[in-house]
Amino acid sequence: MAKQNGFSLTEVLMAVGILSIGMMLVATMFPAALYLTTIASERTMAAIVADEAFAKIQLYGLEPPYPTDVNDYNDISRTTPIAPIEFSYPSADPCGGSRQYYWSALFKPISTDPNDGYLVTVFVARKTSPNHKYYKGGDSGKRPKAVLVDVSVPADHNELTISDGNEMKVNPPTTILDDATCKIYRVIDRKIDDPNVVRLDRGWEDTGGTKIWLVPPPQSGGKNADIEVFQRIMRF
Repeated sequence: MAKQNGFSLTEVLMAVGILSIGMMLVATMFPAALYLTTIASERTMAAIVADEAFAKIQLYGLEPPYPTDVNDYNDISRTTPIAPIEFSYPSADPCGGSRQYYWSALFKPISTDPNDGYLVTVFVARKTSPNHKYYKGGDSGKRPKAVLVDVSVPADHNELTISDGNEMKVNPPTTILDDATCKIYRVIDRKIDDPNVVRLDRGWEDTGGTKIWLVPPPQSGGKNADIEVFQRIMRF
């Protein structure tokens, strides 16, 4: 009698079970990989947008009277105002609809002498939907930009208390800038029992500052608009 080789039903079921577990593990990796790829892509674009922003700032420069404290680049007086389209990337959009990235900048003088230069902070943001409106945003809220929010520092210097009515403008996780020092902090989360209090990635340096700059989320909610913050010392 000829010998017959084959697989039993038990072996087949075990093989299918092992294969299923492997496929499930692989499938769980896709969302994480997609998220990390999106983050990497946005940060790469943010660096490109920031380089263009610094180049435009160098090109347009400053005009007297020179700022003596932290100022929004949009509000600095000049003979010829900068067109709003210059704060977008790409500023030239022949096909229409490809303009998603925007930047805004803050100036802080290094000293009382303008020749010493300025610490320039560039906020890069992305508008994920053409219908989004932003708190105090540029072009009547059409584009995201950095805004000023009042805060106070409680006993725990790893936290900030947001002024009443502004808590929705600080939506963790987001990057903030101390108006007094222009030092950068990261908002980690919000206290569950007090929505006006947010926790920081490190202790707040007690400099007497009671205002922060940040790019708020859309008024309708959703993903934060801010991507990255860049700083550079510039002279004009």
